[in-house]
Amino acid sequence: MGRAAVPNEMLAGEYLFKRYGATMDDYLRAADEDSRLELFDGVLLMHSPANVGHEDRFAFLLGLLRAYVGPRRLGRVLGSRTPMVLDDDRRFEPDLLFIKTENLHRLGEVELRGPADLVIEILSPATREYDLGDKRRAYAEGGVPEYWMIDLARHVVMIDRPAGQRHLELSTGRVSPLALPELYLEASWLWQEPLPDPAECLATCR
Repeated sequence: MGRAAVPNEMLAGEYLFKRYGATMDDYLRAADEDSRLELFDGVLLMHSPANVGHEDRFAFLLGLLRAYVGPRRLGRVLGSRTPMVLDDDRRFEPDLLFIKTENLHRLGEVELRGPADLVIEILSPATREYDLGDKRRAYAEGGVPEYWMIDLARHVVMIDRPAGQRHLELSTGRVSPLALPELYLEASWLWQEPLPDPAECLATCR
């Protein structure tokens, strides 16, 4: 499965292609640095490139998290080209993931074996149903302790904490990841145009 097999006119907008009956070998043959692929219970999923709003929020959150985590040596923050392997048939590429220092032994050169300590997905029209449905269930079943869903359409941050069976939703106000309790995110930062400077936001946490 690859881009060459898909008509160009089908790649003009956002999409989520699914190939059923896929195996790990299919995933390994199709995976490369230019395509975002996931394997979920025999279904191979190919994501479209992200839209500008998605990429802006991704860059903002990546900058904020790395600026906080890095100097404190709290772990690693990685983007959507790092597979998180929750089972032999469940390989996901979250938009953002954070791994605590004590869990870095599970991070290899190309993938993370087992759940990250924090997973963030920025919802898009093409993947919204998937991120809020099958993937959400798979993250809980795979032991992800905290899953953030950034809903740009509704201006809502949704947070699942399966370990505590807790769900939060907020459009404004502060929230801190369980894995990074001294860092907070003000939800309204994510809806601003233009987005604030991550360094200025981080300064308010001190």
